[in-house]
Amino acid sequence: MNRLKVFLAVVIAATLLAYLTIIVGGDLTATDSGLACGANWPFCPGGIIPSNLNNPSVLREFSHRVVAFATSLLLLVTLVLALLWYRREPRILYLSVGPMGLLVIQVVLGMVTVQSDLSPDIVTAHLALGTATFGAALVLAVVTSMRPPGEPVSRGQPGKASLHQEVDEQHRAEG
Repeated sequence: MNRLKVFLAVVIAATLLAYLTIIVGGDLTATDSGLACGANWPFCPGGIIPSNLNNPSVLREFSHRVVAFATSLLLLVTLVLALLWYRREPRILYLSVGPMGLLVIQVVLGMVTVQSDLSPDIVTAHLALGTATFGAALVLAVVTSMRPPGEPVSRGQPGKASLHQEVDEQHRAEG
């Protein structure tokens, strides 16, 4: 099993789901469906899984919760894999903690959003934090794919050119 490929696949899937969560949340706002399950978060009429999924508003709100839950699971898996496989790689470990930490706050804010009867300030903060969660996951995906764990960082060490030196050499060769 190639750990890097597995890790990257999980991170990219989590990033895409974080983005999808924002899109589905925007649909909730645009269609006034944000309170379709009532203020008894995380429950809907009928329990965790609503009994009236034939109601389009309830289906929209439940879909947002399902996508957010899937995002949560993948970000948790990302953090667990980082702890198991890359605990000696501070940049991967810290960048894995960020999205999960933001997500925990985001979930609490999602509950407050529903309980506040969709207060515009709280809805805006919820969107902003969701966007930050997506951004943090995207940074982890990009950093991990550009410089995989275990690859040394070149800081002008003898025999290794820094990125700045490599770019300068490339410009000289082109010009």
